[in-house]
Amino acid sequence: MPLIRYRQLNVQQQNALVEDSIRREAMHWRQNPLPEALKVSGLERGIQWERSIIIDLDIDFPGEPRLIGLLLTQDERFIDFEIDTDAAHEVVASVEVWEDVTTAQNTNRRNRGIGAGRGAIAIKVLQSLNG
Repeated sequence: MPLIRYRQLNVQQQNALVEDSIRREAMHWRQNPLPEALKVSGLERGIQWERSIIIDLDIDFPGEPRLIGLLLTQDERFIDFEIDTDAAHEVVASVEVWEDVTTAQNTNRRNRGIGAGRGAIAIKVLQSLNG
């Protein structure tokens, strides 16, 4: 049986896929209600949800707090969060992690071999959605 050859994506195509993925996640959470516990936790910490985006959100991942993920604030700060909640994700039991991880993100727009870093692409998405 012959091996199937796949054409490798160039850097621009790879960056476009990452941008599309981040944009789809951000748009999903702008068009659908956030879990109430996450919404409240963010509001208490100065997050303006209409000007911020969710980059990743895992809900009820086994062995983890009920809500874990990464958001990009209106001030272009990356926040890693882990929030334990009730089963309906409405009541905050505890905020395990709410940490600014901006310095750990690759926000360089020009990296040798990979193009834009994921952080730079997320900022681009945030800026375009905020017009």
